[in-house]
Amino acid sequence: MSKLKYEVLLPKSSAQLEGMFSGLLKTKSKHLIIKIIDKYITPDTLKEILDKYQNHIENYKKNKSIVILYDNYDNIPDFMPVAPTEEEALDIIEFEEIERDLWLNE
Repeated sequence: MSKLKYEVLLPKSSAQLEGMFSGLLKTKSKHLIIKIIDKYITPDTLKEILDKYQNHIENYKKNKSIVILYDNYDNIPDFMPVAPTEEEALDIIEFEEIERDLWLNE
């Protein structure tokens, strides 16, 4: 696997997660893996926040990847990649990098 520049974030509240998403467009230098833990953010709250920041997320994904690291796929909207392990999240990031490169070379 290539040397990907990425950061793993662990929000400890819904407000912290919202802050991460609201500031996405300022931090386009790294791929992001956001680790969700139920004791900090409930599945319903996660879905609400993802829906609220869908445009920010989709704009970010034009240049870099963002993946939710979470074992509950049920509440994750289709526009948001989700993986149960960091290794699988990195696979998604690498795949999305290849996709972006292919689109640029068409």
